[in-house]
Amino acid sequence: MDPRFWSIVFTVLMICGIFLEMLTPSLHAFTIVAMGFGVASAWMGFRYSESFGWLMTGIDLALFPISLYIGIGFLQRSPLMHRSEIASSTQNSPDALPLTELVGMEGKSLTPLRPAGAAQVGTRRIDVVTEGKFVAADTPIKVIQVEGNRIIVEPIEKKVST
Repeated sequence: MDPRFWSIVFTVLMICGIFLEMLTPSLHAFTIVAMGFGVASAWMGFRYSESFGWLMTGIDLALFPISLYIGIGFLQRSPLMHRSEIASSTQNSPDALPLTELVGMEGKSLTPLRPAGAAQVGTRRIDVVTEGKFVAADTPIKVIQVEGNRIIVEPIEKKVST
């Protein structure tokens, strides 16, 4: 077969190797294989002619980082990549009201908080947590802090009139 054909085949295999590296935990084995295909592509190009060899070297040197960039971009948007950490002020549901608006609002505990449970704040039933204190059901509470989707409350101390 013609060396030009094999040069182009090795370039395509180089790009496939880069994408395989993105999708599998191969400890850079596919990257090394992809670099080998790039070298083989240039070598086969030089077997055909010096100008075609330099052309394939330039193409391989340009396509390697471009396909790496495209592969990383695809991986970040793909369902294969899980977000391991959610920022502290984000919510999963875009149509939900921001939880930070609850800070300072008062409500009552619907269940015993040991230290987690449910509470009614305004018209919303929400899951809350205390700072380690036990709070009985139907106790007035106040939202003191919101950390991401974690709502921290404390019981409201009733003032004794004298």
